Amino acid sequence: MAELKDLPIIRLSLLLAFFSYIALQKNKYLAPQTICCMALTVIILLSGIRNGWAMGGVQSASDFIISSVLPIVIFSGLATTVKRSKVLMLIAILASLVMVNNGISQKNSPVGIGWSGSALSWLDRITYVGVFNDPNDLGMFFVMTLPFALYFLFQGNFITKCIFSAVAAYILYGVYLTNSRGALVSLVAMAGVFSYLNWGKAKTIITSALLSPGLIFVFMKFRSIDVDEESAAGRVDSWYEGVQLFLWRPVLGIGQGNYLEYNYITAHNSYVLTLAELGFFGYVLWMIFLLLTLYMVYPQRKINTLMLPVKPEKFATDREEELFNHNFTRVRAQKRLSDCLFYSMLGFASTIFFLSRTYAVVGYIFAGIAIAQYYQIAKFNAVALPRLNYIIWRIVGIAVLSIPMLFILIKLLL
Repeated sequence: MAELKDLPIIRLSLLLAFFSYIALQKNKYLAPQTICCMALTVIILLSGIRNGWAMGGVQSASDFIISSVLPIVIFSGLATTVKRSKVLMLIAILASLVMVNNGISQKNSPVGIGWSGSALSWLDRITYVGVFNDPNDLGMFFVMTLPFALYFLFQGNFITKCIFSAVAAYILYGVYLTNSRGALVSLVAMAGVFSYLNWGKAKTIITSALLSPGLIFVFMKFRSIDVDEESAAGRVDSWYEGVQLFLWRPVLGIGQGNYLEYNYITAHNSYVLTLAELGFFGYVLWMIFLLLTLYMVYPQRKINTLMLPVKPEKFATDREEELFNHNFTRVRAQKRLSDCLFYSMLGFASTIFFLSRTYAVVGYIFAGIAIAQYYQIAKFNAVALPRLNYIIWRIVGIAVLSIPMLFILIKLLL
């Protein structure tokens, strides 16, 4: 509605939800990712001051609190049960269907404008409104929502399977309409990781070889990763420029939102963008947020909170067998939910390698749901969570090591 166009509905909703959470939620906890995002807020502020733009740093820090800190706090505090998580997943699925439908109306419109009032990007790529007015953001959201549809597909009865088969196909069609090769690469990465974790290295290599002609054909149907640049070379040049900016300001970076002040196009890579704009400390904190979230819902992590019960060879009574089967079903349902959220976050982590979405609200919302699932499992099983200190320090090492690896990759692509 035109009357509401300039009203910050999302910000007001987030603030209302946050104050409601503070007032009404009894059991509160502070996840390490929340602490990392709070520390990132300080880094953003200090980076703005270091680059001679203190008020800009204040504004950027304020925006980051709204788009990142609050969503993590709210959604990690909200998804305290499987039922609540499923409701949030269904909302995301419904939103995807609405957005795809709007994209189809854009395609069918003689002037390329859908019923939402949003127009096609570059005459052939669907968009939506608000934070989804870029086809790449839309493709990323579809990729992250697809595992939710597959979760309900494999969990339900025959009718549910039919419904969510159609839903999954509809979302995949939406990815195609966005014409985002970054989203397509993310789908391939998700499928490859799923194959490796479930079927092993040999079957994954063989399957990839057999499907490679089809994948090449599909890739040829998509445009470049982003149309804001003329070629892949321009993208790599932007990555190289980001590395040079990091070497120039290695501690606190050039300041959040300042990348375009030094380069004619954005980084087109969230890892490079974070490194350039927030420096070493900001990059490490952001990597802890991302990798720790993936770890929390990693499908094959061998800790007692995610291991399925081992079925004994023989039960003493029918009642004992019934209780075991009931418990096994409940634990398996929890594990499948964790697996689903892992692939959703993996979709985010792989898509943003081609997009500058370090501060995008969608990633932090989905991360909040994944974090809640980690703590939900402990509550569900009434067991103590493993200490995260060791894995956090390992992630710090991976983050530090990834910097020279990123340098080498960019150098090879130049």
